[in-house]
Amino acid sequence: VKSCAHLTRELVLNDGFSRMTQGEIAGTLNGILAQLRERDEAVRRGNLLRVREGADQRSLEHNAVMYNQGCPWKKDGNCSTPDYPTAGTGGVYALSLQFMQSVETVLVTYGGPEEEWIDTFGVPRDAAQLKQPTFNTVSYDPERSKLLGTDKAVRFVMQGFSGDLFKGYGLVLDVLKNEMNNILTAVHFELRLMYGVYVALQLLGFYFLLFRRTISSSYTYTETSREFVQMLPSHILTRGELELLRGHFSSKDDF
Repeated sequence: VKSCAHLTRELVLNDGFSRMTQGEIAGTLNGILAQLRERDEAVRRGNLLRVREGADQRSLEHNAVMYNQGCPWKKDGNCSTPDYPTAGTGGVYALSLQFMQSVETVLVTYGGPEEEWIDTFGVPRDAAQLKQPTFNTVSYDPERSKLLGTDKAVRFVMQGFSGDLFKGYGLVLDVLKNEMNNILTAVHFELRLMYGVYVALQLLGFYFLLFRRTISSSYTYTETSREFVQMLPSHILTRGELELLRGHFSSKDDF
């Protein structure tokens, strides 16, 4: 939104300050507008830009801010906008539609021939291009500067810096952040639950497979040792040694 507002200002002034030609500004603004539409569609409806499910299907709070009548981002409750009175009463969605239409109006009015539009956003520029005489001076035109305040389409787009749409999208972003936090909290709880089950299974496995088996083996070896002692010839042991051995293996409770 801010990129659209910035490029709209540069397109209307067309004073060379942006170091872009009129066709480059218009082409870039048109590309940014297309990206705004695409991202808005992805967030709301999903099935686009790797978003599988849109906010329209997941969050009632998002739908209330986006589509319901009113303007919850305004404290005074006055939802009307000076240039388009009904745009601010239909939620953020109505504002965004009017914003995009206003950008299109600016492009048609001030962008020049469409065949000259060149989208140079994010494209590295040759140093020789930046040294063109066109970019050596800034040509300020007072008449074009007045258009920023007299053309209602331009004025509405310029509000994107801090106006209703900016605040409305900020509220939508807060809703999406809360939704994301709720999802992460649920995922964190499920992961902790799965880890608890994993630890419990490990402990049970240790108890039944190792500890119980070790105890059973100990009893088996004890019985074997007792039988071995019982088979020892008593004449090679003194009476005291014999009683000591037999007393040690006399019962299982002594183990």
